Amino acid sequence: MNKKGLVLLADDNKLVVKVNTSILENEGYQVEVAWDGVEAVSKAYSLLPDILILDIEMPKIKGYQVCRLLKDDPSISWMPIVILTGREQQSDMFWGFKTGADAYITKGFKPEVLVSTVESLLEKSKNSKEAKELARRRSREINEGTVISKAMDLLDSKLYETTVLNEIASLSSSLQDYKETVRSIFEIFGKLTSYSVGGLMMFEEGDLFVYMNQPTSVASIRDFEENLFDLAAGYAWKKRDAASLHRIVFNEDRVVKNSQSSRPELSFAHIPLTAQKKVFGVLVLAAPTTPSFKRDAPNLIKLAKNEITMVLDNARLYEAAKQLAVTDGLTKVYNHRFFQELLEKEYKRSDRYDTEFSLIMLDIDFFKKINDTYGHLLGDEILKEIAALILECLRSMDVVARYGGEEFAILLPETNLPEAIKTAERIRRTIENHDFMEVQGGKPLKITVSLGVTTYPSDNINDRSDILTKADIALYEAKETGRNRVCYKV
Repeated sequence: MNKKGLVLLADDNKLVVKVNTSILENEGYQVEVAWDGVEAVSKAYSLLPDILILDIEMPKIKGYQVCRLLKDDPSISWMPIVILTGREQQSDMFWGFKTGADAYITKGFKPEVLVSTVESLLEKSKNSKEAKELARRRSREINEGTVISKAMDLLDSKLYETTVLNEIASLSSSLQDYKETVRSIFEIFGKLTSYSVGGLMMFEEGDLFVYMNQPTSVASIRDFEENLFDLAAGYAWKKRDAASLHRIVFNEDRVVKNSQSSRPELSFAHIPLTAQKKVFGVLVLAAPTTPSFKRDAPNLIKLAKNEITMVLDNARLYEAAKQLAVTDGLTKVYNHRFFQELLEKEYKRSDRYDTEFSLIMLDIDFFKKINDTYGHLLGDEILKEIAALILECLRSMDVVARYGGEEFAILLPETNLPEAIKTAERIRRTIENHDFMEVQGGKPLKITVSLGVTTYPSDNINDRSDILTKADIALYEAKETGRNRVCYKV
């Protein structure tokens, strides 16, 4: 009678072994027996059975560990494993499948259940013919010491994985700043792999984070960004948007001057970040090409992909919620309440460090007439355009807010009065020369603004409200003396 296949039966209960061996042999299978977990692993490697039937409770090492050891080894993970046990708790079945078992049968089963399970899994084993033949060529005897050592290595590996995942997942509860969350993720990776530079692109936000983990040349950073752009383009991001990205660079002091020797070939490891079946970003690590980096880095970030995605998705949603609370819904610049907080902080900082700052108040000329003539919808579009034009005239450190109605407030840190007047004039000219939407007759609408400027420290200012009062007085003077002009008050 031709044998259907080789079954390795691992169980320390002689009666169970006798009964199951009889069932399987009657069906035409050849059966080998292992009486403990170590022998099960050793015979799995040396005999390469078509199927392993495994008990959970065994001497030396348990069935769960045997299953995990074999399934974690690519050379033998093709082998189907059936867990056959007296444990009937749902949690036992969960852990059985969690360790990689292909089927789970509780003792007290009918013989035909075992037979049908083995027959169905035998097909899987036959489909792994090439993998099995490769394992056969590499097969070796494994002694007890080797099995115990592999079990300890597996335990260390799982402890390492759990530690990494917990450390990243813990960032979700910290509610720290969005940028600091990104920094923390790159710092965690820096403890685990010696990558040179890391990058994170967030598509919707238009943010590009670059983290220098090791001294890196400008040329290598340029190469890194080009590769990151190519990777992102594979997830429907458009490379033409690169110029508009907001770059945030961590550890800029680690950027070194270019030299021939400082531009090694880089290897890349990356993962897409997905929420609601949509890719919202891509994370990349890069380092000079070495076998260890090519082996370890992709596994590391893939291992942590779910935790990284969750943390970053939460961080950006939290950041969006914060921005919503401080942003004017129409113009997308800061709102009045938050501007008052920023002005108070700048006022106190100026006193503490003996620095100057300036304030500009801006009002749109004849805005009520525009609303009455063309309607409030067009008025809203004008407010949005003017906010955008103001931002174009400012530095990244400057702050603009919709102060109320058609009025905007602009805070210029570390700026004296002459510099503030120049900025106000630049804003005034930009708006005056801008063609707004076309109105009746097809002509573009032209709009002007009036601006009042003041600077602190200056005389007769005892608190924050005095600064606002001076800027308002200057604005009132600009409107009373003809509009479309800049006036200042010291």
